[in-house]
Amino acid sequence: MKTIQSPSIQNQGTAFFKFLSRITGSVLLWLFKGLSFLIYFVLRYIVRYRKALIRQNLSKSFPDKSAREIDKLMKVYYRHMSDLLIEPFLFYLAPKSLRRRLASYTNLELLDGFLRDNKQVIVFASHYGNWEYLVNLPEVTDYPVYTAYSPIKIAWVNRLMIGLRSFFGVTLIAKQVFYRQAVSLFRKHSLPKLLVVIGDQRPGPGNHKFYLPFLDQNTAVQTGGERIAALSGATLVYVRAQKIAQFSYEFIFTEMKNADRNTPMNITSAYYRFLEESIFHAPGYWLWSHNRWKIASPVS
Repeated sequence: MKTIQSPSIQNQGTAFFKFLSRITGSVLLWLFKGLSFLIYFVLRYIVRYRKALIRQNLSKSFPDKSAREIDKLMKVYYRHMSDLLIEPFLFYLAPKSLRRRLASYTNLELLDGFLRDNKQVIVFASHYGNWEYLVNLPEVTDYPVYTAYSPIKIAWVNRLMIGLRSFFGVTLIAKQVFYRQAVSLFRKHSLPKLLVVIGDQRPGPGNHKFYLPFLDQNTAVQTGGERIAALSGATLVYVRAQKIAQFSYEFIFTEMKNADRNTPMNITSAYYRFLEESIFHAPGYWLWSHNRWKIASPVS
């Protein structure tokens, strides 16, 4: 299978990164908290990053909330986004003891049981909370882990992000060939594997799409994860991310037992119901700055 292998991130590291890698976890947290607040101030008050889009997405998704409530959610989101931008670097630099605090797992024994039974697994994740920390799944499970990545046009940034995301052992597959190679991976190789699918992006041009109700709007959704599931026969798992403190998340694994792969779009609908539950519980931690509803709903 043709995949991209990451260069060693140490070979690309700057003197700044080398310095940070030598300091203690508590000092790292102190530095990153300060950096996050600085980023928050710049994004919210100076750049006003995608302010109109964030407000529009929140207002349409929560039509019953007042302007004051929307403003409060925007503040939460800007703080969260500021954390997100630097969390991959914190996670890479953190000693193992700190990584255990940053990313904790609930019901991980579910995956252990599937591995003992020699089952292929698809883990459905989302852009809620933090998805980058899932790159350390090879540290907490014996499954070989695969996922998609979107190449970045700036070459050095692309190399850096590939290094960060594959450092713990995840194999990355370029999104342009992800569907084909994921199906091939399950079909041609008998050893159990774990595929992480982040399925809540807006469908790209020419991609298969389906419309379903999501956050009070008729929403175009991707179907790739469902099609891989149907062709592979893999066991389906949803991972829910909960932010428990700044930079810290709990990941909860749940088998998608009631997702009927014989009924079209049943898996995708179940996935979006799980995601909605998370968003309704704590709305500020989804990716509201993404132009998720750019694709217009078809006229009925």
